[in-house]
Amino acid sequence: MANRILTLAKVFAAKKRINNFRIGRVGVPSDWLISSDVDANESKEVNGIEIVDIDMQEFFDEIAKKEYVDNEFTIKFKEGEFDEAEKEKALQIYGALRRIVDKYQLNGVTVRCFDLLEPVKGTGCVALAILNAEGIYASCEGDTPALISMAILGELTGEPCFQANPSKISTDANEIIFAHCTLPMNMFDKFELMTHFESGLGVAFRGHIEEGPITVFKTDGLAQKYFVSGGTLLENLNRFNLCRTQVRLKLDESVQYFLTESIGNHHIIIKGDYVDLVHEFYKWF
Repeated sequence: MANRILTLAKVFAAKKRINNFRIGRVGVPSDWLISSDVDANESKEVNGIEIVDIDMQEFFDEIAKKEYVDNEFTIKFKEGEFDEAEKEKALQIYGALRRIVDKYQLNGVTVRCFDLLEPVKGTGCVALAILNAEGIYASCEGDTPALISMAILGELTGEPCFQANPSKISTDANEIIFAHCTLPMNMFDKFELMTHFESGLGVAFRGHIEEGPITVFKTDGLAQKYFVSGGTLLENLNRFNLCRTQVRLKLDESVQYFLTESIGNHHIIIKGDYVDLVHEFYKWF
């Protein structure tokens, strides 16, 4: 009975926070994403999440200030071996996004980050990694459903959330490789700095995530339907033809889901088994 009460307390506390969330959308979702836009009015009406649309030019103007405030994560990042000018540019992008978060009083933010490549010659990978470690949910490529998924899973569990793409699926072994160029700075035990995979620009993370139990989760933009699976992180990979952080997972649920009914591109991975907690949350949300 005590465990049941604790579970319900977590569920309703998370529900209350999420129903009052305010998230920012800097630019629109990347053109190649699937099911990644959300109507702001509908979101507010259905689940209480307020979406604030912010023009990319405001972000560019903030980046041009070339300012940021150091914290434990910027300092840790600076310890990585990489071109110093590129590291500084990445932190200036972080500072710009952090000021936008503070200005609009956001609980989370998503950015059309590929639009940084041409004018800035940099990426948002470091900015998102630091913001997520600070407790500000931050997703790539303007993917609002991914951001909402991060918020739900993060508020339920207190765990940092890794947004990643399915990159290789083995139906025979029920295994899947996920990869992306950023992950929260408080989620890995060691890291190296590299360029962003698709562009060869900027700075991105290859982080090593501890092997063991994991949860994979995704909800749609209005948090009406969802996918969740427990599983095991079997291996951290180092392949040249994938985004920088790469993990091989064995899932409890069938990986056929990703081939036939996947809820968009990106999915969210956290350490630990929280499947029952997610199911309980959706009984009440």
